[in-house]
Amino acid sequence: MAHLWQVGPATVGEVLDALNATTKRKRAYTTVLTILVRLGEKGYVTRSREGRLYRYVAAFPEDALAAEVGRRELQRLIERHGVGTLAGFAADLVGADAALAVRLRALADEPEHS
Repeated sequence: MAHLWQVGPATVGEVLDALNATTKRKRAYTTVLTILVRLGEKGYVTRSREGRLYRYVAAFPEDALAAEVGRRELQRLIERHGVGTLAGFAADLVGADAALAVRLRALADEPEHS
């Protein structure tokens, strides 16, 4: 991901070369390919065909990673424990977190999560 954020769209070979240039422990092409495919399945990267190769690009900017991970974890929490759990957490937020509480309550009230 760091390479894609720094350099932009890259093929598996380009990512592999960049990784191997910075470490003594060399990685295999298939290892990098597997990681990029899995990142694609999870929505962290997208790819486009370029001849016989794919060029991978980060699906969002680096500074959005924490928010993206947080959203995914929140969604998992809702799926596992229901919106009532989310509403309970929101009810516990006070003071500086009050605005977050309002946003969480609104998310819990959305019909698609019930």
